[in-house]
Amino acid sequence: METTPIGSQHEQLEMAYYMELQRRVFDIFRYVSCHEANFNTYSVIIESVLVDAGSFFDSQCQTLIRHFAQGHTFKEELKVRDFKRKAETKDNFNFGDYRTLLESEFTMSAMSVNLNRYDGAFFANPTRYMPDNVNGFIVSPFSDWAKADTASFWWAAFTDLKHDRLSNFRNATLGAVVYTMAAVFIVLTLHNEPTFKEGRVEPAVYDLFLPKYWKCKGRSFPGIFTWE
Repeated sequence: METTPIGSQHEQLEMAYYMELQRRVFDIFRYVSCHEANFNTYSVIIESVLVDAGSFFDSQCQTLIRHFAQGHTFKEELKVRDFKRKAETKDNFNFGDYRTLLESEFTMSAMSVNLNRYDGAFFANPTRYMPDNVNGFIVSPFSDWAKADTASFWWAAFTDLKHDRLSNFRNATLGAVVYTMAAVFIVLTLHNEPTFKEGRVEPAVYDLFLPKYWKCKGRSFPGIFTWE
């Protein structure tokens, strides 16, 4: 399902936010190797990235739903309390609303990304390869959306930190950052689907993740992927 472009100014700002978060994640990888064995590692620096990435994901979902609601009826919007009020920015959607609305529209539980900087399956320049050949550590941040109505572990970590950073300090793990960033990347591609599918993004956008939910159609100049 394709959405229409949100607008160049919004798109550029969203890309800039994502690229800055990606840069900060790579700074963490300089000191903590990106491997599942280290996913329980926690620190003040990891905490700051997790809180910012979770906040950004929250904003992304609000914007995506409100944009998509213009001229479109969500399949499950009747299940969301005060949907119209929230869509008109008079109140905010919550994580349960995201799950109800976005899972029914996009089947996000089936969306996975390849973690390109994973220790043991490392792709430093992923755009040099065809996406089908980039197979390493797969991250599916929304997989539990297909199951019982429980909060994703990375979202629970973010909300715990948001409410009390000091008491929940050890919840700020590398694994939570990786999964939150994967969620951010997926929503980024949904927000800006035409831009991604037409190959009009900077190559560095793919440094951390490659989508495994689209089929590569080819390359655009200067070699960025186009998608079906």
